[in-house]
Amino acid sequence: MLISFFLRCINNLGSGEWGAFPFIIGKNMTLYENIFIGRQDLSQQQIEALGVGLGLYISQNGGTVVRSEYCGLRKLAYPVKKNHKGHYYIIQMKATGAIVAELNRNMKINEDIIRHLIVKVDAFEDKENLISQAKSYGDDMGTKDVGYRAANNKIDMIKEESGEEKSEAKE
Repeated sequence: MLISFFLRCINNLGSGEWGAFPFIIGKNMTLYENIFIGRQDLSQQQIEALGVGLGLYISQNGGTVVRSEYCGLRKLAYPVKKNHKGHYYIIQMKATGAIVAELNRNMKINEDIIRHLIVKVDAFEDKENLISQAKSYGDDMGTKDVGYRAANNKIDMIKEESGEEKSEAKE
């Protein structure tokens, strides 16, 4: 009887039925966010094709892609493999550890990807992506240089503190 159960499960394994091995398939699906940076000399269509290919790999192996987004060509903080800019692409997915390990290996091998990071998350944000938010950050103040504004805010805080100390010293 036990042998017939395992034979039935093995036969159902390729059919995509989740009841095949419920204790193996689908139980350890975890939420992950994957961001990768593509080479600067590639086009946007090539990066999106690369992202779609990775998403297809995830879905073919039992995972699901919740969301994928091309975030644009951005300047890097420092040169990475002789690239000063890079195309950012984010994939939010539900997958097992084996899928993530193989995805990580494939991304290391791929020469078009200069950096990547896969992070386990508790929940996905429903808001627009953080990189997309960073693009519009500062539009209302007329500047996009976040570091410049942060430095000015710090200087203003120091001036206020020193002004308060001078007024206390006069009294």
